[in-house]
Amino acid sequence: MYNLGDDSWKAAPAELSDELIDAAADRIREHAQRHGLRSVAVSIHGGEPLLRGISKVENFAARIRSGIAPVRVEISMQTNATLVTEAVAERLAALDIHVGVSLDGGEEANSHRLDLGGKSSFNRVVRGISHMAEFPGLIQGALAVIDLVNDPGDVYGTIKRLGFTSLDVLLPHGTWEALPVGKGADRNPDAPAPYGDWLIELYKIWSADESRTRLRLFDDIIHLLLGGEYSFESLGLAPAQLVTIESNGDIELVDSIGFTYEGAATTGANVLTNELDEILEHPGVVCRQIGASALPTICQECPVLDVCGGGLISHRWDSSRGFKNQTVYCSDMKKIIAFIDADIGRRTRRVAAAGAGASV
Repeated sequence: MYNLGDDSWKAAPAELSDELIDAAADRIREHAQRHGLRSVAVSIHGGEPLLRGISKVENFAARIRSGIAPVRVEISMQTNATLVTEAVAERLAALDIHVGVSLDGGEEANSHRLDLGGKSSFNRVVRGISHMAEFPGLIQGALAVIDLVNDPGDVYGTIKRLGFTSLDVLLPHGTWEALPVGKGADRNPDAPAPYGDWLIELYKIWSADESRTRLRLFDDIIHLLLGGEYSFESLGLAPAQLVTIESNGDIELVDSIGFTYEGAATTGANVLTNELDEILEHPGVVCRQIGASALPTICQECPVLDVCGGGLISHRWDSSRGFKNQTVYCSDMKKIIAFIDADIGRRTRRVAAAGAGASV
């Protein structure tokens, strides 16, 4: 958000006003009731949500729950945990929200996460995690962005040692015009796949761990390979289910699109003047609802299309074809999906063989 292609945050207020929180709640409730939804999920992101103090989070949660009722709402928050004291952890637990922590691995893996004084924030993050761990169910999981220099075993081991029960690993944002580190401009699905190789090493460690931590990327790939339909936005062909409400009340496309170019996430709608249903007709939403039809021919003919789904929409961007490209991580996705598919096949055959032997 702060270091890529979208500078719209510079003109936005630091936080949602009470008026906008109430308006957002009204819009969410209206949308949920119109479509027969019994529950919705609201996630608080930043920047860092705790920069404005825990009382702001408490106010937000209370107004959102009251405004969306009688529809049930599950509130989550993403934080770097540096501002979580014992008192903050206790108040977060009292709010009945789920907290995700951004953490890329051990201290060396997080060496780029510095405070304003240029010092490592790692010890403060660990301290904040330990405070929240005193309240079972408060921590939702860890979120790590893949860095090719980080050892997959160290990343997984650190997350598990810190007591997390789930981990989500994200590919770093990049496009065909702002290539990720280690990636070239070759659009061949069989091009070098450094991120695919990294993920394969992580999968080997994870799948061999009998007390493994839930890892959403792998769980989703396995789910889709076995015939499932829904996964998170970066996989599969199911319709998108996310929208972003900015601090000025603007209703925007999923926030990850914003980094591709200035104004990419803009819809022109605001919670004070527009219903959420109006966004369903925006081209930026429509292209995330029509599945394979939004993808180029190379994707439509790919054997792992139903699992990959073309990858995260923002990773497909270039200035000539917009988002109708294969993902910049095409070779990586193809490689990790094929590896997991083969592993599932081997495991299935072993189980079948063992079952046949037992029946004989």
